[in-house]
Amino acid sequence: IPEWNVAPVTSPLEVQYPIACGTAHAQKRAGKKAISIVTGGDAGTAEGDFASSLILASRKGQELPMLITVQNNKWGISTSYEGQHGETFIADRAKGFNIKSRVINGNDPIETFICVKEDMDYIRKTGKPAFIEARVSRLYGHSSASGANPVQDEVDPVKEFEKKLLKNDVIKPKEVSEIWEAFEQEGVQATEVARKEPVPAADSVWDHTYVDNENADWRKF
Repeated sequence: IPEWNVAPVTSPLEVQYPIACGTAHAQKRAGKKAISIVTGGDAGTAEGDFASSLILASRKGQELPMLITVQNNKWGISTSYEGQHGETFIADRAKGFNIKSRVINGNDPIETFICVKEDMDYIRKTGKPAFIEARVSRLYGHSSASGANPVQDEVDPVKEFEKKLLKNDVIKPKEVSEIWEAFEQEGVQATEVARKEPVPAADSVWDHTYVDNENADWRKF
């Protein structure tokens, strides 16, 4: 979404971390207070791209204005956290590079909002990176490797926040019902639209690969 400065997350896991180092470097050179925010999952942090981003973000005198975040639901598709990591907290790895880091309850929107704001303010003030490891639930399986059924005994953050809002009289039961109904309808409508869309045509394989693709001369190859 160019107007929001939102770049797409890459399909290869965790490649986005060093890419964000590039955007943060460009922002630092421009001398603005802009920052880069990058996110990924816990499993991908075991890859070299993630480790490289910590190095690039934290070099003394060349620190980058980045908010590095990891959503840790303790699973990488069908691999458990314990089967992939030796460290207790991923955030501890950032500390080794003198990066301001913390572990938060990512299921709590209030805590998450406050912590993200504090770290964004810190980055804009210092020009240095910050690291957030958000511990979150995994409500459903990831793919065919782990199934798509609901996972038992996981905290549903939306329903928990709903309870908190109702308890503090921030929202009424009727409003809650209306919100759920509206989103249900939105999901049904989106499904209907997707089912009616045509399958991709062969000549569209290079669409959105090159700038100004319609005038590109790639077809001669």
